Amino acid sequence: MLETGQAVDIVLKDVYKLGTERVSIFEALGRVIAEPVKARRDLPARDMSAMDGYAIISSDTDGAPVKLKVKGVIPAGSIDGSLSVESGSCYRIMTGAFVPAGADAVIQHELTDNGMETVTVNGPVKKGFCIRCRGEDMESGGVIDRTGERVTPYHIARYVSAGVFFVSVYRKPKVAVISTGSEIADPGEQDSPLKTFDSNGPLIKAMLREYGAEASYLGVVPDSREELVKMFTSLKGYDMVVTSAGISAGDFDFMNIIADQLGIKWQFDTVNQKPGMHMSFGRMGDTLVFACPGNPVSAMFCTYYYVKPAVLKMSGVKDYTNVPVIARLGETVFKKKGRVQFDRVKLVVENGVLTAYPFGSQDSHRIESMVYANAFARFDNSMIGEIPAGSEIEIYVFNPEQVLG
Repeated sequence: MLETGQAVDIVLKDVYKLGTERVSIFEALGRVIAEPVKARRDLPARDMSAMDGYAIISSDTDGAPVKLKVKGVIPAGSIDGSLSVESGSCYRIMTGAFVPAGADAVIQHELTDNGMETVTVNGPVKKGFCIRCRGEDMESGGVIDRTGERVTPYHIARYVSAGVFFVSVYRKPKVAVISTGSEIADPGEQDSPLKTFDSNGPLIKAMLREYGAEASYLGVVPDSREELVKMFTSLKGYDMVVTSAGISAGDFDFMNIIADQLGIKWQFDTVNQKPGMHMSFGRMGDTLVFACPGNPVSAMFCTYYYVKPAVLKMSGVKDYTNVPVIARLGETVFKKKGRVQFDRVKLVVENGVLTAYPFGSQDSHRIESMVYANAFARFDNSMIGEIPAGSEIEIYVFNPEQVLG
């Protein structure tokens, strides 16, 4: 049976980046940068005061305390280029104001007597003190290369400060999310109280949107070969399809049965893992197809472990693989021999150490466990029997905000 690492490699080998589009940086939050840009100005545009104080010639303070003549006040925003200081003189200056010609330092108010016509400087200062030099943050023509990164509020500040208002970003993947099963009720429909409302579809759609995809939930298809074929043949313009249920070996698991009819070429159909052994991946023409199991935890795990890195790579994200962290086990765990096992755990920081506490039941139908947990602990085939508390284990964090806030 295929191992998890092999399955991920197969998925990512088949994933391609999408095309690009130009958008306003003010509307680019969460989008993935596709190419470098050049700054359109120096930042600061000229030498600038870093403090409220006095613009001075540093050598005038060698014999401090000294008195200097105050020639005037320079507010932030003044662009008068004719201002200058000579030995024995200075300007009162505000934070962010341009330093006048001749001045090579700024002394804070707190280090003077704060005089208005003359000022006493109480100690010596060095050349460049409290001055932000022209272009020290960004030089005109300097390259800003954040290719493969998602635009954050901090990226927006960087681009705007450099005079860049439009950026090239990768297109969002368009993903169709489909649930299957006659025992499942569409959340939007009034149905038998004996049916289970479909939580997989809304879950997967929400996860994919968090990953940056343009995901559409197309509802529930009953266990009918004809209905499933009808749904798939109606799909147009999607980069990816993600289904849940109907992929095992039961009499009504039609995803495998209709694959040839639809031209789906599976790359694999099982993985040596728990949860989610019956997980399939393939292509239908240029469209990627992920068929996840029907148990909620299995569907959630497969979406995180396989669909997420595919969506990120397709979106142009530079670091798209799921990377584990090392944590200690907070409680003793007993593991049977067999598949690689991913247990739901709650990861917390205790005395500066990441510690993982397993959910009480690891059954794949326990939706509550997904809310309690924020990570998966990986136990490989070499870990059999009792795994004592304190053991170091690999952890895949799917909800980092719950760990670090």
